[in-house]
Amino acid sequence: MTTDKSEIKEREKHKRILFLFKVITFILLLWFSDDLSKKLLPYISIIDNVLKAAVFLLTSHIIISLGRLITVRFYLRKKGQDPFKSNFVLGINHIAGILNVVVLVISMMFLLGIDPKEFFTSITIVAAAIALLSKDYITNMINGLIIMFSDQLSLGDNVKIGEQQGKIQDVTLLNMVLVNEEADTVMIPNAMILTSQVINYSRQHNKKLTFEFEMSLKPTFEISQIEEKLKMAVLSFDKSVVKNSFTLKTIEIKHQTVLLKCQFLMAVANKPLEKEIRRQINQTIIEIAREN
Repeated sequence: MTTDKSEIKEREKHKRILFLFKVITFILLLWFSDDLSKKLLPYISIIDNVLKAAVFLLTSHIIISLGRLITVRFYLRKKGQDPFKSNFVLGINHIAGILNVVVLVISMMFLLGIDPKEFFTSITIVAAAIALLSKDYITNMINGLIIMFSDQLSLGDNVKIGEQQGKIQDVTLLNMVLVNEEADTVMIPNAMILTSQVINYSRQHNKKLTFEFEMSLKPTFEISQIEEKLKMAVLSFDKSVVKNSFTLKTIEIKHQTVLLKCQFLMAVANKPLEKEIRRQINQTIIEIAREN
């Protein structure tokens, strides 16, 4: 499921080679179809159906592939986007894949001598029943396409969806694939993404750091002192923190403890520096807790 740039480049190169092979095969098939039909008819009674199915399959595949290539190139040239980070490319590829499956099914009907129009007309009721039974999958597929054609989320973005946070590795028709800080692969259904709170950290010029912690309610407890000590810890990273962004809020006062939240903004998102800041602030919170 990975969408590493080198893999996507290799995949796109493979698709171009396959497209060229389809065109050459199609031309040869049209050129020699009459001769093949005459020579093989005594041995293969359904040769006409085979040729009809092959011509339809190749023609449709070529049109779909050509349409995909032209659409993607036109869009990326107009938007000036990286083709290996654009969701639009994913969306077009998935639509092309769906169309190719439909074409394959119709080609099999031609091969078996079935009229596609009569077949689809006769199974209308069955198709409606199948659609009702698979509505969750259809909803996920539609939502997946909405995400792919949206500019709000892109491959490589660092996001938080509900309680899950990580880097977008792939977007499929059924789910979005995230890789979190522990290198775990998390798959989130597309329907859930459109109904959950989503934070895209990659679209922010800065990064908000939040620390929630509890302190015991003792006679020595003073919020002003805690705030001053945390500010001093944050000031040690003065160049990396947005000025006047520090806040300390009281979230909840319990019977024996009080829940506090400390927040401030990093000037620029920087993972190694963020880990260092978190380590320092957490150490300061532990020292304050010991003193109280």
